[in-house]
Amino acid sequence: MSLRVPVVNMAEPSGCLPWHKHFRWQHDKQTIPSFIRRQYGNELIVDDVAGLNAAAGYPPETRHLVIRKDETDWLVSILNWSLYCGWVENKEAGLCAIPALLADHRAYHQFWQRLADREPERVRILDLARLAGYPEHLCEALAALDLAFHDHGFTGIFEEVPKSPPGRARPVVAHDVAMALSSAAEKP
Repeated sequence: MSLRVPVVNMAEPSGCLPWHKHFRWQHDKQTIPSFIRRQYGNELIVDDVAGLNAAAGYPPETRHLVIRKDETDWLVSILNWSLYCGWVENKEAGLCAIPALLADHRAYHQFWQRLADREPERVRILDLARLAGYPEHLCEALAALDLAFHDHGFTGIFEEVPKSPPGRARPVVAHDVAMALSSAAEKP
């Protein structure tokens, strides 16, 4: 928004509605973990950006930026969010849910990667860590999508999205995730 680019998915409707930013577009809906299926479950399948834009009610010329977190960082975030929302009972239950969460995460991003590969002029995927270290990457992606933007005074510093209360407990840390992944890899 600070670059004056219109954002079409600013609202926070139910996650099962196609204009929600976390809508599960993947074809295999079984990858959506059972404990979030009520919030994110859907049966909608599209194969291209035109179909996605139509299904979501976006203008036909809408282009998409997908910002992707490293899997471990994403797992830490989603596990803490899962605890906060009561999706999982406790930290141990959350760590046991890692395989299901990873299947969902990977299917979600594979869908977007297929679109980006087929229609790079309409879909760009940005790595959050790279973006944090090199904010101009966002301007490059906007230019590649042929989107007009205003970068005068752009510093790349964004205020935190006020979704999570600053004092919210974050009992899951990267070490917990690394240990759970290592333990899962050791099992036959």
